[in-house]
Amino acid sequence: MAKSERLFEMLQYISEYPNLTAQDLARLCRVSERGVYRYLNTLSRAGIPVHFQDGGYRLAEDVPDLLRRVDVEGLRAIVKLLTIGMSNCEDRELLRYGRSFMRLVDDNLPKTPGRQSDEIEIVPAGMEASNYGGTISIGHSSKPDIINPILTSETISVTLMNLIFSGLLSFDSSGEVIPDVARDWDVSRDGMTWSFLLRDDVMFHDGHPLTSHDVEFTYRCMMDPDVDSPMSERYEVIDWMETEGDYIFRVILKYPFAPFTHRLYRAIAPMHLLGEEDLRGSIFNRKPVGSGPFRLVEWTDDDAIVLDANEDYFRKGRPILDRLIFKSYPDRDEALQAITRGEMDVALDLAASDLLFVSRNGGFRIYPAIGSSYYAMFFNLRDPLFRDMRVRMAFDHAIDRESIVRNQLKGYSKVCTGPFSVNSWAYNHDIQSTPYHVGNARELLRQAGWIDTDGDGLLDRDGKPFEVSITVPNISDVLKRIAVTIRAQLMKVGIKVKLVYMDELAESEFQIFLARTAAGADPDYAYRVWHSEGGDLNLSSYRNRFVDELLELGRRTMDTEKRRAIYHKVHEIIHDDYPAIFLASGFEFIGSNYRFRDARFSSTLHFLTTMQDWQIVVEEGEGVAHKRERKAGVVM
Repeated sequence: MAKSERLFEMLQYISEYPNLTAQDLARLCRVSERGVYRYLNTLSRAGIPVHFQDGGYRLAEDVPDLLRRVDVEGLRAIVKLLTIGMSNCEDRELLRYGRSFMRLVDDNLPKTPGRQSDEIEIVPAGMEASNYGGTISIGHSSKPDIINPILTSETISVTLMNLIFSGLLSFDSSGEVIPDVARDWDVSRDGMTWSFLLRDDVMFHDGHPLTSHDVEFTYRCMMDPDVDSPMSERYEVIDWMETEGDYIFRVILKYPFAPFTHRLYRAIAPMHLLGEEDLRGSIFNRKPVGSGPFRLVEWTDDDAIVLDANEDYFRKGRPILDRLIFKSYPDRDEALQAITRGEMDVALDLAASDLLFVSRNGGFRIYPAIGSSYYAMFFNLRDPLFRDMRVRMAFDHAIDRESIVRNQLKGYSKVCTGPFSVNSWAYNHDIQSTPYHVGNARELLRQAGWIDTDGDGLLDRDGKPFEVSITVPNISDVLKRIAVTIRAQLMKVGIKVKLVYMDELAESEFQIFLARTAAGADPDYAYRVWHSEGGDLNLSSYRNRFVDELLELGRRTMDTEKRRAIYHKVHEIIHDDYPAIFLASGFEFIGSNYRFRDARFSSTLHFLTTMQDWQIVVEEGEGVAHKRERKAGVVM
């Protein structure tokens, strides 16, 4: 981002959110604190004095009053400053702010029109594409762990596993369950017995057939306490398993369990290679053999992983792309720098705050997809401060979600009101978001006994100021920026906020926890977050007997329409209880130097499961090989 644009952005934040600290401005504008001071001096020299007050920065006067006191030369300096900032700016909200500020300066002063922001391109399906071929390098910011269906739990390793292996079932791009190794399946009327008919044409990459015995072996290993699989909890619902011949697999459950299909996408391991192995010490963990669309060719010492198309893939024939090369970087900043050096064709792990940076890099294109997650502020309901519902409701009125979606999530997310993905059939769209209203927030806090008794702008009660801490995961730049915005919004109400950045969350060590939380492919995931016995993921320590009963009923009810009504009610109750402030839906972003056709992403966590269908769109007169040669730095 150009210096003038950063200055322009800083002006907006100072104007909109008085009392931001230098640290806040540094995080929001991605500069050092020393840089913040230099920018503030520049603003002052241009005729926009910024004062330090109550621990933070604010404009010396309201903008109209300030501009009436600035002389003509100062006004011209301001116009020049804003014009330069707008000419470099590709953020629509900043441009809107800049134009309104310019009108306040002087409608009669000549203005240089700012360059319109370039649209970040979302490539549609149906464009002309090449036939088979192409090598693409994929950058990510996580270190791969072992790749073994029974033991793998790390994110990038799971992504790789789902390209190398097949499961009984899979997901399509909308997150719906579809057949994979299982050709068909049947469920008994009582919802207890599940029978799967397997395909008879599935081969592991070494040529060995995949049968029902491999499926049973995989699930028995994951359920074996001696193996200590990270997936064991997911299969505690299973009472018994059996095979009938080589291609029928049957499971008997302890009780009806509607979301069971969403637990059967797990990759199937080869019994003939692992049946006699020490699973944790096996060489298989770095040289996996699966039956999926791609096969592992190489895993280098610097954690580059090379996958080639499986010529004998059973579902649709071989994948269209020839080769995938996954390259690991220490963190997202390193990965973003690698984009500018031309070292990758596809970038994973992109956040909304990265989009402008990426989009300026020579036509790098963005493929967005709403993920099955949401951003929320979780109250620690064990804290006496938040036992008063009026306080929680006041926070709900004090948060401007639309501003967060617009500025921090760059307009790609949607305001969220409850504990399900906004794209899920379980999400209750009849529940409306609480309107942003500072006056309502102050009134609710007044009713709870919080009043500004000494005129310092901060609410207090019994001689103590209203001060809270918000804990933020240190690994997420987006959450940090959202946290600073929330801090500024709460300050407008009179609440002093301390931001605490933590690498790991320790139990009971927070008042409010800001997080991006998984919603799961099936709404039953809410059981883990909102049931009183859900476990560590119940961040708010939320307890509601009726919600517990509904969540239990939701997983035991086999009829989808009845489940929909159950989860709509869960959504309504949790929203009205205010154990958390729901902010916005989560979004996944992938950037690429190529255009792709059929580059759809699953709305589940494993959004590259459709990668076998991707095709590189070829520009007129170019072939894949020529295009690849023309691109500097692409790994062959």
